[in-house]
Amino acid sequence: MGTIFSEQLMDGQGPKYRRLVDGLVAAITSGDLPEGEKLPPVRELAWDLKITPGTVARAYSILGEEGWVSAEVGRGTFVRPQSARPKAKPAPSDGYMKHQAHALHSEPETDFLFAPRLPDVGQVDIIRDAIRAAADLPDTLLLRYPFHGSQSYLREALLAHIPEQERSGISADDIVVTNGGQNAIMLSMQTLLAEGPRVVMVEEHSYPGLRRAVELLGAKVVAVPMDEDGVDPQALEHVARSSGASLFFTMPEAHNPTCRVTSEERRHEVVQIARKHGFHVVQDDCYRLGPAQAPSYRALLPEQSWFISSFSKTISPALRAGYVVTPANWSGKLRRVVDVNYFGISSPTAEILYQVLAHPQLPKAIEDMRRRNRQYIEIAVNMLGRFDLGWSHDVPFFWLKLPLGWRVSSFCQVAETKGIRVRPGDDFALRGGPSPQAVRISVNGQMPLERFRRVLTELVTLLDNPTDTLSV
Repeated sequence: MGTIFSEQLMDGQGPKYRRLVDGLVAAITSGDLPEGEKLPPVRELAWDLKITPGTVARAYSILGEEGWVSAEVGRGTFVRPQSARPKAKPAPSDGYMKHQAHALHSEPETDFLFAPRLPDVGQVDIIRDAIRAAADLPDTLLLRYPFHGSQSYLREALLAHIPEQERSGISADDIVVTNGGQNAIMLSMQTLLAEGPRVVMVEEHSYPGLRRAVELLGAKVVAVPMDEDGVDPQALEHVARSSGASLFFTMPEAHNPTCRVTSEERRHEVVQIARKHGFHVVQDDCYRLGPAQAPSYRALLPEQSWFISSFSKTISPALRAGYVVTPANWSGKLRRVVDVNYFGISSPTAEILYQVLAHPQLPKAIEDMRRRNRQYIEIAVNMLGRFDLGWSHDVPFFWLKLPLGWRVSSFCQVAETKGIRVRPGDDFALRGGPSPQAVRISVNGQMPLERFRRVLTELVTLLDNPTDTLSV
């Protein structure tokens, strides 16, 4: 393997170890690396390619696992005979390709800032590795219904994934795995609203997915005013007393859509009110990318608090992976609701999630996701900071209150004529309640930073030139 040939191994895109794997596979299948050929020592190839020995070692390990090479102790790594190599995958049929093309291009081509989109910071390869591992599940797990006891290993992995300072008082038995955060909300509402008054308190300008789940269950949603520290405690106590609500749904770490963080002092006040009136506190923590700013309600009020999270904003929404941490003695009730709905997440899905959580590169990918999000937020703050802006470095959206002269509907309509989709504040208002004169703008991590900057420049121009004028 000469130097020139070695440099060609790193062509392509993606993480370096994956590019090296793909390059070596291409060399083997083309005959440039014939069977029996000895691959260069790890450190020698790393020096030639100007990459770390660990990257080369990982690539060799993957090639061995996939059957392309074999390692012999004391001798080195060799290309396996053709008869022992993995069979080529059949080419996708035209119908499959058309289906995929339709799925990829069914959304209109716009500068999409309506909902967060994640960049690939290495998690795609982690997910692919996990899917390959799930393909080797025992036949019995692929031929029977999932059940709670068979997935205890996954709940232990989820418990380990929760930061140490946040997992105090939580056991793996308190965790119920769900098909994403929205599924976790729906299941929790079904469980809680089956016992007690069918009234749910929410922060004003709340997540529409929660409201729709409550309405589908025939229950009532009541808004509670907020201030800069979070929900107004006096208003919360008044609504709890007058409505007899059975629970309070809140997003104290990354409120959707305003980005407000509930202060620690305010959380203690909410806990006192919840104890006094006996309602449960359901904390949705699906949007936070960084460390918690204060103790969770599950830590402050373990007997009455639920904690919901997912991996849609930190790894990928395609996984549809979420979980609920229930109060003590409530996990059995929630599991019965899960059984009635769908028996639990499938065995392949459970294995994929476990493999993702156990992957050694996952912590780095999550930290890279956080760092990447900060780059977009810093651009947004630099460009829109002179307006009334709610934001956080560790939240993948920001809340923009429109200046005088703009109506939300007009602003969104004009932005869309320029190919820019943002989310109107109306989506976060209760039915019949006041609509905030604001829009939520999400980070599109799949959009290059310079393009993101250009799109925000278009929005700044709009904000400075309102369309509403006085007419007779």
